[in-house]
Amino acid sequence: MPALDLSHLNEEIKKTQNWSNHRKQMYAKGLLHELYITDGSSNAEHSIIPASDRASTAHLVSEILDQLLAFDGISLINQELESQTANAAKIQFPHLLMLSDQPGIQYILNSNIWLKVLNDKERTLALVVTGDLTGNFTFYTEKIDGSFEQNTLFFNKNGIYCLNKPNVDVLHLTDHALQIN
Repeated sequence: MPALDLSHLNEEIKKTQNWSNHRKQMYAKGLLHELYITDGSSNAEHSIIPASDRASTAHLVSEILDQLLAFDGISLINQELESQTANAAKIQFPHLLMLSDQPGIQYILNSNIWLKVLNDKERTLALVVTGDLTGNFTFYTEKIDGSFEQNTLFFNKNGIYCLNKPNVDVLHLTDHALQIN
């Protein structure tokens, strides 16, 4: 969505503050279906674009998500991660995601799926899914003893999925971390 449209959406969401919960949720559901991060080009495929072109858009999208959460338009999805010990000797991690505790979108996995640190007291790490995509996201965390744990989150609808993991500063990803059905 172009930055101009996102700025307009920010103002529209403020008007929903006094709506009924059901109406807010239906409005938010429609927004999550349409929300994606782009540079404002007319490319129908919402192609991956340089991070420098996404900074403004990502910031506005993050603000929109924070507003939707604050006004009870959307709720966090607490879905259990499937976890298992991984044999790190057989796995290559070409991507290391260094996480910040600053709220906002940390990493853009594709136009419709992002890692976001929520603007809450705990600075919860979440996976945001838009565009009615289904699939799974797999990441690895390193334990104190140097072994790795594989964590997989399955998603089947738009929403903000909490990644309920202990405080970690780095997520290790393979080339196939995000699988979309």
